[in-house]
Amino acid sequence: MILAALTAASASAAGNAPPPGPSVHRLSLSDPIADHVNYLLYVPAAYAQGPATEWPLILFLHGSEQRGDNPALLDEMALLAFAREESDFPFVAVIPQCPRNTLWPPRIVKKVLDSVESMLRIDRTRVYLTGFSMGGFGTWQTAAAYPETFAAIAPISGVSDIPDVPRLTGIPIWAFHGALDVNVPVAESRKMIDTLRKSGANAQLTVYPDLAHDCWTITYRDSRLYLWFLDHSLSGASRIAARRASSDALFER
Repeated sequence: MILAALTAASASAAGNAPPPGPSVHRLSLSDPIADHVNYLLYVPAAYAQGPATEWPLILFLHGSEQRGDNPALLDEMALLAFAREESDFPFVAVIPQCPRNTLWPPRIVKKVLDSVESMLRIDRTRVYLTGFSMGGFGTWQTAAAYPETFAAIAPISGVSDIPDVPRLTGIPIWAFHGALDVNVPVAESRKMIDTLRKSGANAQLTVYPDLAHDCWTITYRDSRLYLWFLDHSLSGASRIAARRASSDALFER
């Protein structure tokens, strides 16, 4: 039961919290890209049933096919499916919808996060970022834009962003890629992780030898990713421990 890995701090209850389960929200923006952004919010049932504690949060960035102004496109994400199936899912999950005709703008991702943090009891030392394909690239870019925000990140099948390496070296990273990917070659993740390691980062890569671009379905249905998230927080001690920890056999060296 992965909820046993959650250690929550006491906090006062936030008012007007959304009901348990998934709910769709619309955030008004003053931005040249879009005047609003949709997002799907998943709140575990235990959030309301248990004591007033702060919860870890996963911010999830989808791929290019889910862009636009139809939040129904967000309903089939593998991370959300896992959360629904696991009665003890120990995270609030936030799935913004990228406006059409653009890549993930980090400032809009951050505005969605800020809005949710003002609405719910969120442990701001345990906010995690992940995404696949276009969202994998968005994960790299958003983490580099706000490196003090995320306790750990997990980009999947994403284009690398080598110039951002200096801003990412303090963040624990677990990347995933399919060896047979022709949309975004696995070399993109390999060169990013290799560069990060040479810079002293705590960065690991899992390559699935028999998978192509869609390696995210299997990744988001594996509890090991979520347990790995919970092993990290923004405290310096946890990051030092993570650097010293021995790597799992899944990690490619």
